[in-house]
Amino acid sequence: MLTSLILLLLLAVQCKGWLSPVPTYRSSTWLRESPSSASSMESAVVLIDPITDWKQVIDAAASLGLVVIAVQLPAEALPAKFQPFLPTTFALQEAGVDHVLSVEQRDVFSITQQLQILAIDFNLNLMGVIPLSEIAVEVSDCVASCLGLPHNILDRVTARRDKGMMKSAVESAGLRIAKYARVASMQDVNDAMSRLSLCYPIVLKTPAGMSTTDVFICSSNQEAISAITSIIGNTGPDGRRVEKALLEEYIGGVEFAINLMAFSSRDNNTPPRILVTDVWKYKKTKQARYGQAEICNPADYPALLTYATNVAEAVGVQVGAAHVELKAEEVQGGSFANPVMIEVGARLSGGRKSIMTQSAVQNWNPFEALIQSHSMQTCQTNPQNTNFLTPTKFVRHIFLPILKRGRVANIDLEVSSLATLHSSAMIVKVGDIVDVTTDIVSCAGFVWLVGDRDQVDKDTDAVMSSFVLSVIDA
Repeated sequence: MLTSLILLLLLAVQCKGWLSPVPTYRSSTWLRESPSSASSMESAVVLIDPITDWKQVIDAAASLGLVVIAVQLPAEALPAKFQPFLPTTFALQEAGVDHVLSVEQRDVFSITQQLQILAIDFNLNLMGVIPLSEIAVEVSDCVASCLGLPHNILDRVTARRDKGMMKSAVESAGLRIAKYARVASMQDVNDAMSRLSLCYPIVLKTPAGMSTTDVFICSSNQEAISAITSIIGNTGPDGRRVEKALLEEYIGGVEFAINLMAFSSRDNNTPPRILVTDVWKYKKTKQARYGQAEICNPADYPALLTYATNVAEAVGVQVGAAHVELKAEEVQGGSFANPVMIEVGARLSGGRKSIMTQSAVQNWNPFEALIQSHSMQTCQTNPQNTNFLTPTKFVRHIFLPILKRGRVANIDLEVSSLATLHSSAMIVKVGDIVDVTTDIVSCAGFVWLVGDRDQVDKDTDAVMSSFVLSVIDA
């Protein structure tokens, strides 16, 4: 009886996260149902919900000699503005994916089962499971765990998706966070503001949102009521019904994105190594919120780097990419201090940041590093003598806003003569009915520049002066 009670107590303690079990990783060869020579097996990598930089990851897998399996999560629950970013099954196959599994729901058992059957049928050794979208973050860790493959800490999986749980984990690690509360009504908002000694502006958001969607900066009761109405009782960006919104203290300062890559060792006694791969500073406009993002030298922001890596550790990041969005205060001398987390994502950052970093940093392939991290293989481009990578070129990401609701009548944008043009994308087209830009995915388009800083500045001016989006009343 006493032994049973002790076992129950230990199980309860472990479930609470007080005793986090050390994961043991193995290859998927244990899945074999019939004898087979391990040497004849092909190594494979699994991409969950391939959206962010999916072509580059597929190319990297091919260069590493890996079979690529893509798992497409159900898209019908996602908001319409996300749909254009989803590749079709045919597009994935054309890009080099060997096997595509399209699932009807985010069912970890079913996905794991299908992957195991596929591995048996095609004699595959599954090496790693990689999330390529925000909604894939939770699924990939759970599936990887079921397959006995490298994954982030499971008892903090909610802290890598839910912004409230995220703040709780970060605060528990002794790091500064914004004040927050979960609210289900305007009365809750008023009570929380009083309890937390907050005044307007405040932030109201969907707890498990993404890509700045369903994030409202409210300066009055009327705006807060509108935000609550938009969030609660509706379907969130991840396709789930939202029962409560997250109220957050509005933090002033300059916004940064710190991108990271975590490398774990098969030696369980060695802590993961977290490398800062790139740092981005945002410039915002009042109308469109995001105006530009530019790459920075990480050496200039030591306090931010330390904070970001500590945040990643706090939410259990041990393998793969992560990006920490934060705000910091500019202090005397142009340096930045007192960072506060906005959120952390346990995946590649969007906005082609990894692609642009590859253009700006010598001998760095973020996509090969991502695959090698998730499969615990030696990363050939992982420098051991530094905690961050230094760009040798300047990069700027320009956001092209929509400033009026209506029908697009004309679009003018001249980029062909730009000396530093890397790439551009126009999301809207003539005839589309558009709304005013409120987040990243509702921009009209984007331009990416890379090269000498002075020339990038000149080309930025040329882009902004040439861009005209004519919108008429619909």
